[in-house]
Amino acid sequence: MFPTSGLIVLFTFFGFGCGENVDKIPEAQVFRYNEDVSVNTLDPVYIKSQSEIWIGSQIYEGLVALNNELKPVPQIAKYWEISDSGRVYKFVIRPGLQFTSTDTDKNGDLPQKHRDLGVRDIAYSLYRLLDPKTASPGAWILNDKMDFPKNIGNQTNINYDDCRNQITSPIYTPNDSTVILRLNRPFPAFLSLLATNFAWITPYNSKDLAFKPIGSGPFYLRRWENDVKMVLLKNETYHMKDNGAQLPYLNAVNISFVKSKQTAFMQFMAGNYDFFNGVDASFIDELLTDSATLNPKYASRIKALLTDFLNTEYIGFYLGDSLNGRLNPYTDKNLRKALQLGIDRKALLKYLRNGLGVIGGQGFVPPALLINNDSTNHQQNPRNQIQFESSLARQYFVKSAFFNTPNKFKPLVLTTTTDYLDMAVFLQNAWKQIGIEVKIEIQTGGMLRQLRNAGKLGMFRGSWIADYPDAENYLACFYGAYKSPNGPNYTHFDSPDFDRVFEKVAFGKIESEKDISDRYDAAILANDITKEEAPIVVLYYDKSVRLMQKNITGLSNDPINRLDLRFVKKIKN
Repeated sequence: MFPTSGLIVLFTFFGFGCGENVDKIPEAQVFRYNEDVSVNTLDPVYIKSQSEIWIGSQIYEGLVALNNELKPVPQIAKYWEISDSGRVYKFVIRPGLQFTSTDTDKNGDLPQKHRDLGVRDIAYSLYRLLDPKTASPGAWILNDKMDFPKNIGNQTNINYDDCRNQITSPIYTPNDSTVILRLNRPFPAFLSLLATNFAWITPYNSKDLAFKPIGSGPFYLRRWENDVKMVLLKNETYHMKDNGAQLPYLNAVNISFVKSKQTAFMQFMAGNYDFFNGVDASFIDELLTDSATLNPKYASRIKALLTDFLNTEYIGFYLGDSLNGRLNPYTDKNLRKALQLGIDRKALLKYLRNGLGVIGGQGFVPPALLINNDSTNHQQNPRNQIQFESSLARQYFVKSAFFNTPNKFKPLVLTTTTDYLDMAVFLQNAWKQIGIEVKIEIQTGGMLRQLRNAGKLGMFRGSWIADYPDAENYLACFYGAYKSPNGPNYTHFDSPDFDRVFEKVAFGKIESEKDISDRYDAAILANDITKEEAPIVVLYYDKSVRLMQKNITGLSNDPINRLDLRFVKKIKN
């Protein structure tokens, strides 16, 4: 347990060198939280987990960021211009930005080190992401939108500087303040992609970013003992201000790595953490009422922030002609519609989630991503939502091939993980009420994904968390050209009508307000097609829960569950 008065010792030299050096910062200005998942890397092009993204977002920045409405806004860029029907992006860079890091000096101290951030660093970071040799899991944000140069310099070791100085290159720097990105075809969600962690900017030719990250964000890494503790300190030269006040307000962030959620929660309730993310199933009934509000007996001790979260929980169906050598029953739309309509989602949320979520009756795309002027009414109209209709579900079932010729098919099986067994049992019982017998198969998460990607699971539980806040990211899961293992179309849904509409959403030009409105309308139509054809059954749209101590202000949340500590303050109790 940390000391609770006077000064807090943030970290000693755990193997970083000899000496008695410690950081001593007033407790009132140190923000403490726990990560129960290990951090394996802080190199932006390899970061994947939420824990890594949260920490990395305190250290790095990108050309653009997303505001509270999840719209792209300038960050390292001062502004941008889009031309050539959405194929060319010109970014003018904010002057005077610096990278901040630390390293032990000859006296054993760890002073802040600064160096200027320029277009060379930006080109380096983006070419490194695009380079096939980097093998980044995030290369997809660029590699199907621009081509990596193959005819510049040494073929086995392409010089990024040579690339950025060529006017025809996809990433071109015509001067010291401008970066030009050229796409092969329009991609309206491109700015949102540049706001992801994969596109964070790092210094030119930087080494060992996995463990020695260097960025231009509000904090920098001071010390890190793997799976024990990490300390971030305030970047004194950070460029952002809040009504004239220098950001961030905090002086330090202290992150521990306790693997047990229950233990970490107890530490939070004891006041040893300032913030706790999520509610584990083991204590959700104690903490939340069945209407997803904070239990009144805790209201005087902590605060809870519930926010819509861009995560769709669903049941998917594999739609290939055969399934493990037999006829595939899920190619029959009547069976899929029966399973879709036979679920009481309201009861599911109430009894399994304490009301934590929104009934999944509006298709795969979360409603927040389909709101644009008149389209709001379309999404909120109850007649456009999938309802619980057991009698209609039964009618669909008796029309299905599985009902009329069951011997042609193997039994229906729902594959899930142990974490979602209670949900699987709920669905099994719901479908039994309309005469559909479904068995449950348990797999590990890794094996479930492997079998799903290979088309070996007829029916599986899944969730889709937005990689970036755009309807295209969800609709891509049904595009014919993206069938797994070559993309996220795990169901192998194949509809020329859907593909035509999706291509307007994904690749259409945006040159006017009407183009923007037409794109929203196309997204709604594509979502409606999937809702009608039912390659998946949407269960609910998730909500996230953040718990914090009463003295924490400025800690917000948004539908992509970012951790923004720039505006956080700790006030005296």
